[in-house]
Amino acid sequence: MSIVICEDIKNEADSLQHLVKKYFEEINCPIQIIVYNNGDNFLKDYEAGAIDDVNVVFLDIYMPGTNGVAVAKKVREINNDVIIIFTTISKEYGMDAYSVYALQYLVKPVKYPELKSVLKKCTERFADSLRFIEVLSDRLLVKIYLKDIMYIECFNTAIHIHTTKEVIKTFLPLSEMEKKLNDKMFLRTQRSFIVNMRYIDDMTAESFILRNGKSIPIRRHERIKIKQIFREYLSELALKQ
Repeated sequence: MSIVICEDIKNEADSLQHLVKKYFEEINCPIQIIVYNNGDNFLKDYEAGAIDDVNVVFLDIYMPGTNGVAVAKKVREINNDVIIIFTTISKEYGMDAYSVYALQYLVKPVKYPELKSVLKKCTERFADSLRFIEVLSDRLLVKIYLKDIMYIECFNTAIHIHTTKEVIKTFLPLSEMEKKLNDKMFLRTQRSFIVNMRYIDDMTAESFILRNGKSIPIRRHERIKIKQIFREYLSELALKQ
């Protein structure tokens, strides 16, 4: 889990960083914390892709340059899944929190009980994104986060795991891989394919089209059933919005 703190007052940034570290040490969860003293520098790195996999952003509303609410709107243009938490001395911008789907306001100075409650919500929301499997590839044990797997393709005894960053080759029956994944996000579409439904962008009569343009075939005799599973996934997703 990666967390960004945008706070222009150093002692408040240090205090918030200390409290965030304290919580994640208590639950024994590794994290990365990146601190910025203004929103413009954060946006510059975020928009350029210099930092990725950001899960939570703490934004001070009153910062030099671009204020926290404006930063949050830019973040939302890039990623709808990032959790935004405002830190402020005033709740004057309360209505703006709704427009950027902020999780909560924390009034400064931030107290640990309030922060702990917010971070508990964050970890619950991102619990699935922290799940991973381990496979042997080139005699090395490789850790793969489920959220990064786009699809899996089988070639005889070899399995190619296509992630957002690379392709990992391992040797395992696809049925065993299916058990290892153990996640309803993954859908067996055909004898040789398993797809992560979060990466499906479109559906044709015979296949799913992924965000990267890859076409994943759907087995003919179960097309109605498989497509219905995907439609139900989309319905559940819409209810969470």
